[in-house]
Amino acid sequence: MNQRENFFAMIEGKKPEFIPNSMEAYKMCGFIAASLIESPMQGGLDSFGVNWVVTKEGAMPEPNKFMFEDIADWKEHVHFVDLDSLGIEAAAAKELEDFSQNNRNEVVVNLFSPCGLFERMAAFMGFENALCSLVEDPDACRGFFEALADFRIACHNRIIDAYQPDVLTYFDDLATANGLFMSPKVYREVIKPSHQRIIEAVTSRGVIFAQHTCGKCEEIVGDYVEMGAKIWHSAQPMNDLEGILEKYQGRLIVEGGWDSSGPASYIGASVEELIEESKRCANIYGQKGNFILMPTLLNENGNSLMVGDPRLGPMLQAFNEINKL
Repeated sequence: MNQRENFFAMIEGKKPEFIPNSMEAYKMCGFIAASLIESPMQGGLDSFGVNWVVTKEGAMPEPNKFMFEDIADWKEHVHFVDLDSLGIEAAAAKELEDFSQNNRNEVVVNLFSPCGLFERMAAFMGFENALCSLVEDPDACRGFFEALADFRIACHNRIIDAYQPDVLTYFDDLATANGLFMSPKVYREVIKPSHQRIIEAVTSRGVIFAQHTCGKCEEIVGDYVEMGAKIWHSAQPMNDLEGILEKYQGRLIVEGGWDSSGPASYIGASVEELIEESKRCANIYGQKGNFILMPTLLNENGNSLMVGDPRLGPMLQAFNEINKL
């Protein structure tokens, strides 16, 4: 099996031939389109007027500069851009200009969709205000999320048309390393209905939905599966990954596994430490048959998956030597 065939065997609940890794299984794309809409990777104003600053770890909203502080005021400040004005089709043509149909037959085309519902709320009003709003004014939050979901669905339809992906990876971080930002009850009552519509809109196009949520979010992983997500992206070991792999085998692919808080993720980690961590993931998680390895590794320039890293080659070579199932 090639990377694409192996991946779709997992999606169909069959036994793959080998444990895939995100660096070789995917053609990641959509970065230019995402920069036009949501979070400019080079910094500056996004389509909503929020200013993003760039660090070596990535782009983030300018700290302590809020568009509004009361969620009840969102309609006065939030204006949705005309998608015709952005040049999404030109962005897709540029990103995929060297990517042929033969390439599509070999790997999985995965579309990057950052800054989900809660992340966008925090980008507008800061985390403290956003978290308080979920409890103090859930009705206004629901209205905000519903309108934002309408916009995101329109964006997703446009970029799906342009990029023709197999998978869409949607980012919405809802947790710390210790637990959810909000209670599962608040998530289910205030955010989940709009998440549900976004997932249904993507999957209705025949595109696989991957939900990115870092941190200890295991309390709502079942909600993701129920809504139709087929992949949980950036799954970290502060969650019960073994139990989740077992419980949702044939229904959910767990992508991640890497101990992003441990020595293998330190900037000065040795190649040997990376190899041992990849072997740990293969031996503990990979044998379930519904796991994709995704390293979380920083170096002096930033995220290794984005900026490159000479340690990745030897680590991948060692991983591929032991990853047969």
